[in-house]
Amino acid sequence: MAPANKILLFIALLLLSAAAYFAYSQKEEVKAYAQRIMAAEGDWFVAARPPLSEIHHLFDLGIVDADGDGRLDIYTSNHNYRQVLLLAQENDSYRDVLTQWGLDQNPDFPGWEQSFKAPVMDKPGLYIYWLGDTLTLRAFKLGKQTPLAGTIRMHSAIKVGKNEGFTIQEESATSADSPVSETRIKFSASGDAQLDLIPPSRGVPVNFQIEPSFPLARVFIGNRKATPTSHGFSPYLRDRHGLAWADYNNDGQLDVFISRGGVGGTLRKLPDSIRKNIRDELLISGGTPRFRDITAEAGIEKKDCSGRHVEWTDFNQDGRIDLFINCQDRGKVAGGYPKQLYRQEADGRFRDVATEVGLGLPEHELIDFLWMDADNDGDIDLLTTEDKGFFLYRNHAGRFAPEFIYRAAFVRADVAGLKTDSNNYWRFDGKLTVADYDADGDLDVFSSSKKGNVLLVNDGGTFRPVQPATTGLPSEGMTAAWVDYDNDGLMDLHVVPGGLYHQVKGHRFEATGLLALPDRKYLAAIVQWYDRDNNGARDVLIALNENPSLWPWWKKAFKSGDDAFLWILHAWRNVSPARHWLQIQLSGPPGNRQAIGAQVTVYTPDGKQAQEVGGNEGSYFSQGHYRLYFGLGTQPRVSRIVVRWSDGRSEEFHNVAADRLLHIEHNNIDALMANPP
Repeated sequence: MAPANKILLFIALLLLSAAAYFAYSQKEEVKAYAQRIMAAEGDWFVAARPPLSEIHHLFDLGIVDADGDGRLDIYTSNHNYRQVLLLAQENDSYRDVLTQWGLDQNPDFPGWEQSFKAPVMDKPGLYIYWLGDTLTLRAFKLGKQTPLAGTIRMHSAIKVGKNEGFTIQEESATSADSPVSETRIKFSASGDAQLDLIPPSRGVPVNFQIEPSFPLARVFIGNRKATPTSHGFSPYLRDRHGLAWADYNNDGQLDVFISRGGVGGTLRKLPDSIRKNIRDELLISGGTPRFRDITAEAGIEKKDCSGRHVEWTDFNQDGRIDLFINCQDRGKVAGGYPKQLYRQEADGRFRDVATEVGLGLPEHELIDFLWMDADNDGDIDLLTTEDKGFFLYRNHAGRFAPEFIYRAAFVRADVAGLKTDSNNYWRFDGKLTVADYDADGDLDVFSSSKKGNVLLVNDGGTFRPVQPATTGLPSEGMTAAWVDYDNDGLMDLHVVPGGLYHQVKGHRFEATGLLALPDRKYLAAIVQWYDRDNNGARDVLIALNENPSLWPWWKKAFKSGDDAFLWILHAWRNVSPARHWLQIQLSGPPGNRQAIGAQVTVYTPDGKQAQEVGGNEGSYFSQGHYRLYFGLGTQPRVSRIVVRWSDGRSEEFHNVAADRLLHIEHNNIDALMANPP
């Protein structure tokens, strides 16, 4: 063979080998794509523009009608990074009102949150901002006639990174009430200079004192360049986790409780002066801007709680919503971390009764929980998945008795180190989703996990664990959500990455291939099913975080360490064949206007469907999606609707027309008759 032909043959073999390697490495991508093509996905779902394409350090993604206009809105929590509150507009767009409504983590300094973008420097001055985990001071185009000097104080160790042009002097000071020293850094500069500081703890205030000779008009804080009102200022980060929405003050507008972290589980090490100012947030509406903080006056104390999942509930049926907070023990400081159950008193203040009623649970690490009436006795129970298994805390006149349900083959308690690792594979795992999937009037639960899914079938208030594979459901998953995506009256299940599993006769399921995603590609997922355009068909929004350890080499070349915390959002609009449907929005009594915990049963000639308000949550740590969705198949009317309110009262409505969003007021049939069937 001629040398030239040998070279050509070698190149051809090299290209074929590269193509084969690429095809093999992308086999899961190809498999998922093929499944969706075979399922004729375009007949069911079409890609839609997501409300935002990407977001960093997502901690939660939720649905809420924040402004009460009937269009469902979207919110996020993002640790110490900037979150969003996106109000749905008439033209299918969204408007972020986070700053307008006063919901910035630091309202005095909007834009102080951590970011991967530095502020645009267009004026001479001192710019102070977070770039990732680095606190940066940048003296920009300062003349020698404008000397800069000041002091930074922070109850954290601080590593000095890049220093170009600053003169610094570092010292530490201790206090009798804390093992954590306060770091003090004196700095000065003239002309252009940059100082990068890396504190391992970012959840404590950073105290700045700028020398009075430096003009405040030349101090720019955060990437929105807010200007302080004095030479001494203390911007802070909130480390927000879960948001629970409800009309607490009964003014017709939603309020929100926000749980915060506990400085990496070390809050109780800090001095009292710091601890008392690191609080969760009860923000009530009715002012300008829209929200104000009443946490302290409402009687809510942090108690060093590293807050995660938070929900409103009326556990004692007194008509006033109470607040349950899952406090996570990070394993970094000795002592227990009881969960918190704040009972609302008649004067609107709260008292923590968790230990008193049996829900303190300091030795239990809760992964996820559901408030639900497990035994249909009219009061609300608590079902949990924990590091040791599944438990039901049954409500007996406002006190809770634990019942062990099931221990899977894998539980987190068996693996050392998961508790203390905040960036582990398990942060978004163990999601619980609830529905009466078998239409017997009892609420059933599906738990998704990367180490094994479980179906908990409710038989008269007793949960029976069923291996999902025996019903046609997948054995593993990152997250799951019950949804009747085709409105045929049977509850289906969406599991990531497997896609949609359609329920058929005998309460079995078949994989459809719809919305299938590549196996193992993603580290975490959050799924929200909601009616984006109010046309009766539920649409879907999915946030996905890729697993960096599985990036192929040609992707790694274009990635940075920040990309490991990047979430990509995808949206699909439901265009499935038209079937009848009914959506219900309850308005409860004055103390529980969202009717949280109420149960609605819809009857048609095809059978009955039961749902509880709050059961459509796709979020991991939050609450706010209170609309109920019923697929009716070929039935144009509902024979009967039974509403059992959270206070135990019941109402019935008969012969109701389908294909609409129905508003039902507590003990007020006039609300239904105003829009007669």
